[in-house]
Amino acid sequence: MKNIKWSQQLTRWLIVIVATALVSCWPSGSDAVNPPPETVMDKVQVTISIGNAHMDQLEQISEQLTTAGLEVEQTLSTLGVITGSVETEKMSALSEVSGVESVELNRTIQLAPPDANVQ
Repeated sequence: MKNIKWSQQLTRWLIVIVATALVSCWPSGSDAVNPPPETVMDKVQVTISIGNAHMDQLEQISEQLTTAGLEVEQTLSTLGVITGSVETEKMSALSEVSGVESVELNRTIQLAPPDANVQ
């Protein structure tokens, strides 16, 4: 009989602990139903290539990309490349800027450490 009471008490404590953890990380108030506007739009990292014929207009193209929604992070003038982030909904507007040759999504690749057994 003692084992059953102990088991029931343990179960109750576990339920309390899990419920407390859930309540502490659950969004409260209106945030639970309506997330803040800044979290609604997903941003993606992009690399933009500028055509060779437009290399001398890199600054103007960068400004036009900013107007189209790009947050410029780097301008690599020697390579004709601009990197930055943009909301996914505004990505198509970047390729419409005059002088832009391509807009590519950045991809993250992670290699295993040198001492890892890969296979």
